[in-house]
Amino acid sequence: MGMRLTLRCLSESPQTVAGIMQHQAPRQIGDKSAEPYQNRIASAVKSAISNGRSGAVLAPTGSGKSLLITFGVEDAALMSRPVLAIHPDVNLLTQNFALFRESPTIQRGSISAFIAQNDTLPCEFSRNTLDASLILATGSSLVNKAADPNFQKELADFGAKGGVVFVDEGQTAAADELSQLLKTIARAGGSGILFTATPFRTDLRDILEPFGASVEQDLIDVAGYDEVMATGRIVPTRFDIATDEFEQLIGAEAANLIEEQFIALLGQNKSIDQASRLAFSRFFKPDASPADSAIADLIVNAVGEIWTRRAASHNTTMVHCDSVEFARSLASRLASLELPHGHARAGKHPSVAFVVASEIRMWRDNVPYDRLGKRRARRHDVLEAARAGTFDVLVNVNALGTGTDVPQTDLNIIAAQERSIGPLKQNSGRGERASPSTGKTHQTFVDIGNSVYRIFNDVDAMRRNDPERSRRQVRGLAAPIRAQFEAWFDSDPHIRNSIEARTRQIRTRQGGISTARHIADEPDPTMEFGSDAQLPVPHPFATGIYATGNRRWDSEARRFSGRSALFLDLKGMGLLPAQTAPEAPKWLVVTHDSKLNALQAFATVSLENARKFAAFVGVHYDEEFDNVAPSRAQISFVNRLQSLHQKQQRLISGYARPVAKTQTETMIDLLNDGGRLLGKMLSVAATRFIQRASGARQVNPGLRSIVLHNPNGLSALQRDMLAAYCRLRHHLPTIDRAGDIGADHFSIATYDPSTLPEVRDVISGTRFKLFVIDSPEQETAMKERLLAGLLDARIIAMAPDDSGDIWIRKKAGIPVATSKKASALSRELEDEFVSSLHSMTDGANAKKSGILNISITRAECIAIARATPGMEVTAPVANFTKSLIELLAIPPILTGHDEQRPMETVVNAITAAKPIATVAFRVANLTAKFGGLPPPAQKKLVRIATRAADLDHKRLAYNLAAQKKAASG
Repeated sequence: MGMRLTLRCLSESPQTVAGIMQHQAPRQIGDKSAEPYQNRIASAVKSAISNGRSGAVLAPTGSGKSLLITFGVEDAALMSRPVLAIHPDVNLLTQNFALFRESPTIQRGSISAFIAQNDTLPCEFSRNTLDASLILATGSSLVNKAADPNFQKELADFGAKGGVVFVDEGQTAAADELSQLLKTIARAGGSGILFTATPFRTDLRDILEPFGASVEQDLIDVAGYDEVMATGRIVPTRFDIATDEFEQLIGAEAANLIEEQFIALLGQNKSIDQASRLAFSRFFKPDASPADSAIADLIVNAVGEIWTRRAASHNTTMVHCDSVEFARSLASRLASLELPHGHARAGKHPSVAFVVASEIRMWRDNVPYDRLGKRRARRHDVLEAARAGTFDVLVNVNALGTGTDVPQTDLNIIAAQERSIGPLKQNSGRGERASPSTGKTHQTFVDIGNSVYRIFNDVDAMRRNDPERSRRQVRGLAAPIRAQFEAWFDSDPHIRNSIEARTRQIRTRQGGISTARHIADEPDPTMEFGSDAQLPVPHPFATGIYATGNRRWDSEARRFSGRSALFLDLKGMGLLPAQTAPEAPKWLVVTHDSKLNALQAFATVSLENARKFAAFVGVHYDEEFDNVAPSRAQISFVNRLQSLHQKQQRLISGYARPVAKTQTETMIDLLNDGGRLLGKMLSVAATRFIQRASGARQVNPGLRSIVLHNPNGLSALQRDMLAAYCRLRHHLPTIDRAGDIGADHFSIATYDPSTLPEVRDVISGTRFKLFVIDSPEQETAMKERLLAGLLDARIIAMAPDDSGDIWIRKKAGIPVATSKKASALSRELEDEFVSSLHSMTDGANAKKSGILNISITRAECIAIARATPGMEVTAPVANFTKSLIELLAIPPILTGHDEQRPMETVVNAITAAKPIATVAFRVANLTAKFGGLPPPAQKKLVRIATRAADLDHKRLAYNLAAQKKAASG
């Protein structure tokens, strides 16, 4: 859905229609009289029916959608248009039908129903036919008839009669199957109208799509949250974020296990709805381990304690659980507790009902019973008894959601990790209905699983026009529905303080359990720094930046070459916050050797350590040049470079006036040529940030994406370093005037849709985006990108511990060792293997491109071609070449990364009788395939690679000499 909103009426503007409605007499059904907004909406729906227009009516829970649908059915009957009313379940169907029966117009027509054989209606009706004035159905009952040819014909006939489909709360309807049925009606001439408070699905499907319409662009009318509340039909919500209280009651270890279970479910391609429903269920399974069963007891007791602490000031409680076993255990536990001091029946046991689709249990005075009156209790009986004040607590699993009407409910508890906005809002609606009998002024909505916390932050991000910090399901909401959520949250003036308090609790808890590595580089005692007098002296360059360097005469090249060092005060530059962990790097030093064109960077906790690292790579204090003043021409040149550079960017400001020759020459080197060297050094600095924070061994300066594994577990220090990287990289294109530094796209991605605001904040103020991969389609598309990006280190993983590299390789489909011991051994062998590859990769351009070129003779080509798989060739380099060819042939085959297949090169060389053939391999391809080998195979390949690297240079010279001798003889 797009974000454009078009509110269309047929002949009048919305303002005109609203004005007219205020002066019309309210419509009535039985003893129910329409509110002004209901009158307005009913008139708009009548006009839509008359003109065959499809669209949506959006109205909050408790706003009286049943009355609106009844008006619509009545108007359609007067126009002789049949109506198919589709409901999410039979309970809402029978509830709506009770109101339909109060309309004489509807009663005069024929009625049909698609319901189960054991379900009935209190009137004469036909079953499973669309040949009636009013057809009542559930979505599933229609889908079950889809294969019947006669039913398909009836659908087309219904549409040809100008039939209207009313969908009550279509977010739970089967998407593909029901969509096909509705398309049949639409193609024959029918129309559809959706009545809903929550018109969104986790799969982002639009129920109006079969009719060529959408919720976003085809709104018939909207009942605003505030205008409904003004009528007194609903009461405001007070949000009680009790997650920290719940976590304290069950303990940090159990809380972490529950969160890990939720993330694991998402990792198994479960939807957010599925993961939400299953977060607690693992601990309540009949075959659960003793440890899991113990956690289940903790959960039940914790929810019981949370209810006890609040029950005194409330009338009726509704608890929404995520599994039947959990709900059953919780209901039994609540029945055994005592009503707290302050309650009218303090000291007595509460009356409790446990309601699921196929089971009902009840307790009075802690004694179970199953009958109400003379018959076994049914859901309808329990709800009537609850409305009569019989029960103190109703515990359910998906049975008391959409359409359930128990107005006395004023304490609503979400005992689940509910992350999907539809069920959360619907469950809240059970307590929002006004209750004249109890005179409640508000409902208390208790959240124990971060549900409200996460959705508030999603909606708030959209309110602040920051969609990248909002999950996909919230970004896709129609604007009026986002406004409903905003008004819902705004009804509680204290919610923002509660959200901020919860954020602080999360940070404190995560800070205590973080397993993040030390990020700062520590000098090794074996490093040669020289004496203290030889440590370089940094000179001011700009705000938060210092520089120094050496000049020396290179007799071989017969020109001056130099080494430069750039010292970054990370807080002074604004890259790190004022308050960071004591072990956080405060300085970062970057060095450049112009002769070797080599750049290195080190993140350190102090300037002293930064000076030592600079000295270690050859930047020393030069007494002669450091104490010589620059010439006027040099100062003038520096001033001009500073002036030009300041116009290009905003990160670097407060340029210093040079006072020493070393300082001046370093400034000229850094700023000359449009700031090319300065940009390159800062790019290496940014790369070091992310290398240390992620533990990645290789990071391409042109990094395209960082994929966060368990983002909510990242330490504050890791988040700070990631934010510093984003801020610095954001400015790189403007620092280097040539425009080739940092100009490529960059993003942060995660597979966790529950990523916390403080993690999303790392990209705040930058041009970068955070992408949440939260659908199977996105994950499949990402798999190919991951594979390509991992091969040249343009995509890396970041995790709270050292698991990121293994995890992202699995996501890309690369086989990896799973145990820590095997993984560590594999890493050591991989380092040896890569070292051998690099030692055989000659030339700066070859190393930069990551291509390994191996030269072999025609005889070696023939030996390779003749050898069977697994057979070794006598010549070491030829044997190595053959081993690499076989390595690349191991599935999955990596395509699109080698312009020519190595074996094709060998065969072509034999055919063309070439004396020497150059076989090219991409190092990243080889590294990726090597990681998937078992340790014995890795050891064997390392042995072959090491032997080949030792002989490579000698044998190539020998082969060339032999060819020359053969040619001259």
